[in-house]
Amino acid sequence: MSGTENTVETELEAEPGAEPDGGSGAGTGADRGARNRKRLKATAVVLAGLGFVIGGSLLAPDPEPSGWVAEPVSPKPPHSGPEPTVEQVTVDFEAATATAGLGPAAPPRPFLVPGCLAAWESYEHVSDARWAALLDGLASRRWQRTGRLKRPPTVASSLTKGAWHLLVVHEKRPGTREHLSLLATNGTPACEEAFKQAQAAGTQAV
Repeated sequence: MSGTENTVETELEAEPGAEPDGGSGAGTGADRGARNRKRLKATAVVLAGLGFVIGGSLLAPDPEPSGWVAEPVSPKPPHSGPEPTVEQVTVDFEAATATAGLGPAAPPRPFLVPGCLAAWESYEHVSDARWAALLDGLASRRWQRTGRLKRPPTVASSLTKGAWHLLVVHEKRPGTREHLSLLATNGTPACEEAFKQAQAAGTQAV
């Protein structure tokens, strides 16, 4: 996939009124923000290193202020138990998008790091109501929101579930089709090693 290499940056700003605890119920607001920044940056580095472009926005670390805002702590309990498989993550995507009235998805693309990346994307109109329903659907499946970005033409949300980190990105650029993408990376040690090997070999994810 190709597109203009604008960046979806990775810094999170504190939201007034946000709870001080992280998803585990421990740590200060600064601790939680640091964890979220680390996860966002790790995901951005992986995707940029693998040459993955989402809706024209190449995910890459950016030292400039980003506009990302940390989400308040969810009242719902976080995921517990075994780490979700890529198949289970994909089921989450399909269920949440269907509930929001989105789809069908564009044809899937093969990944050269199987089991470590999960994706869903479509080219369709995404209203504010559908965007909210999509995030609510993910939350109902124990995906916890960690941050959000609204900077036209891009709207994005960051979520986590276990070791998985999900970026949901919607772009509407003049003269182009709207593009919605859900892309999750697995942060387990095995996948981190697979990403490093792919990057070292110059392998692209798609």
